[in-house]
Amino acid sequence: MRPAVELCPHLRKGHVAFLAGATSVWGVIGSRYRLTATGLEPLPAEDDDAPVAYGHSQLDWFLASQLVRELHDYEVVELDDLVPAA
Repeated sequence: MRPAVELCPHLRKGHVAFLAGATSVWGVIGSRYRLTATGLEPLPAEDDDAPVAYGHSQLDWFLASQLVRELHDYEVVELDDLVPAA
């Protein structure tokens, strides 16, 4: 999976707002654990920010903290240009 900053040049400038038309659930971000003789033990947090796709072989050993969605149809928008819903 390519980083979002490579796919969307607007992210290189900092924060950006998207108006999403279609998304799908891709995976999670979280902490990995392993089973020891004394119970579950967290693994070192070296890759805690790395997303893990649904279907990954180690997903059962994750405690998810964030859901990762894939944007299929989106538009980059300026927040000031959006009209509040009535």
